Amino acid sequence: MPNQKTNAEAALQKLGQRIRSGWSKQHPIAEQSLDTVRTTVRQDWEQEQQAKRTKKPTAPTKTRHRKPDEPDMGR
Repeated sequence: MPNQKTNAEAALQKLGQRIRSGWSKQHPIAEQSLDTVRTTVRQDWEQEQQAKRTKKPTAPTKTRHRKPDEPDMGR
């Protein structure tokens, strides 16, 4: 039984590969479209990297919180 499942999965994978191959032959992607996508992705990545560099946490400073003066209660 397990062998049948793996055979069916392999057949489906092979079919999917053939369909993708046929689709790419009938509908080729223009190189200009790929360049546009690459440029956009590169710009987004560079913006993210720049944002990460500018948001680096600084060393935490130790601040002492002074308690507010309490009024004298009849002392």
